[in-house]
Amino acid sequence: MTKIRNPRNPGRPKAAADQIPIQETILWTASKLFMENGYESVSLQQIAKACQVTKASIYYHFTSKPELFKIAVTTILDKAYASTHRFLQEADTLESGLIRVAEAKIAKPHAEMETMMREAEPFLSKEQMAAIREAEQRIHEVLAEQIQQAMQSGELREGNALLMAQAFSAMLMLGNREDTRSGYASSRDMAVDIVDLFLHGAVRPANENVDV
Repeated sequence: MTKIRNPRNPGRPKAAADQIPIQETILWTASKLFMENGYESVSLQQIAKACQVTKASIYYHFTSKPELFKIAVTTILDKAYASTHRFLQEADTLESGLIRVAEAKIAKPHAEMETMMREAEPFLSKEQMAAIREAEQRIHEVLAEQIQQAMQSGELREGNALLMAQAFSAMLMLGNREDTRSGYASSRDMAVDIVDLFLHGAVRPANENVDV
């Protein structure tokens, strides 16, 4: 008697049980390409080729390039939020927490967020833009919460904690500059200098000895 095989859903990409799901592979690859190259210069065909799937497979899992971009960027930002929150909570001081945040960011240079968003905005819906901005804002808010606590304890002068959080995030983009990175032996060395500049500024401490 001939066995009747269970039919597969038409159009569904085949994946072995021991392989990473195709949807996850597409999302990870798209995230990497978008963050390295921006929005416009990355095509779905390029993503498909990197994933070794067809363009139709991408459309099976994601409705459009703008939607894939939105999911890719918010996924990255959500992971950045989780690690930022963890680093700050585990640290003994604000400074050591910020150094860990900076080191992680600098170790993986990527496209400047505002430049990438301006490039992508004409192609995204208001809802897609709002979802990305909300994910980005969560990172600023968790930084601002720790900065506000440092202000209340007298460690930092009073000021706008959210502005300071956004300023710190902007300073971390220096990690993308090859000319700046080349002056440091490691991401941590650069992170220490950026955090020191952020917290203490460029003014020489009054009690610091000056060689004449």
